[in-house]
Amino acid sequence: MAQSPSEPSVDRLPAGWSGTEAPPLEIDVGCHKGLFLVEMARLSPERNFLGVEFQSERVQRTRKKIQTSGLANAAVVQAEGLEAMRGFPDHSADVIHVLFPDPWPKRRHSLRRLVRSVFLEASQRVLKPDGLLRLVTDDADYAAAMQVTAAGYPALRPFDFDQRAYPPTEFQKKFLADGRPVHRVILKKIT
Repeated sequence: MAQSPSEPSVDRLPAGWSGTEAPPLEIDVGCHKGLFLVEMARLSPERNFLGVEFQSERVQRTRKKIQTSGLANAAVVQAEGLEAMRGFPDHSADVIHVLFPDPWPKRRHSLRRLVRSVFLEASQRVLKPDGLLRLVTDDADYAAAMQVTAAGYPALRPFDFDQRAYPPTEFQKKFLADGRPVHRVILKKIT
């Protein structure tokens, strides 16, 4: 199991987390307080999990959860999602998770959405061949916009066969309790 430094930087992965000998890497963009990230690291000790979160308080909470759990296969970096994606090495991630990003539902705010062309370009570059980009939202309009935008990237094809069981995020627990539907757009990088 790879050891991670306490504070990896945006422009590099923790030592030993990239290259041909590195364990599979999953990136959780917008990891919030780290519930999903930490649970995934516990469930899959053979993989590395890197969280990206902009808010410093959430980053500190996530780091505390990682340390308390003694997880050497989890780390978090403080950065805006797109900024972080631009800094990661080519073909370094097996899975990128974007779980319940802010939907910015008003038309005039849609340019603030994370999942747009520039993010898909970065994701396509960072994903390994056959890697997955998992986009999950409770907002039907955002899910539709994700699908429309993804259609412009032939190397990212819809993928309906992701059979892994994923732990719920804090937002997902809340939305399911409220009876709100969850929409998934899963894309596979085709070489």
